[in-house]
Amino acid sequence: MIASTFFAARTTSANTLPQQLTSKAFISRARVFVLCQNLFTATKYEGFDPEIGQSTTAIGIDKGIYPQARTLTFGVNVNF
Repeated sequence: MIASTFFAARTTSANTLPQQLTSKAFISRARVFVLCQNLFTATKYEGFDPEIGQSTTAIGIDKGIYPQARTLTFGVNVNF
């Protein structure tokens, strides 16, 4: 069995813009956010994904299953 110790970077960050900036555009509130998932994974695991599913019949075997997707999401929430 191969050890699957790993570190995966996942983070969410959000910031509300100051009303001094948003009031000039007749916006009462504006919030900007970014969500990052699986952008970086550090591991010595030789398979595709160290976060393999754990079933009762194949514990620790990834069977060539594709890894989780890397995603980067940006968004803006605006209230008028």
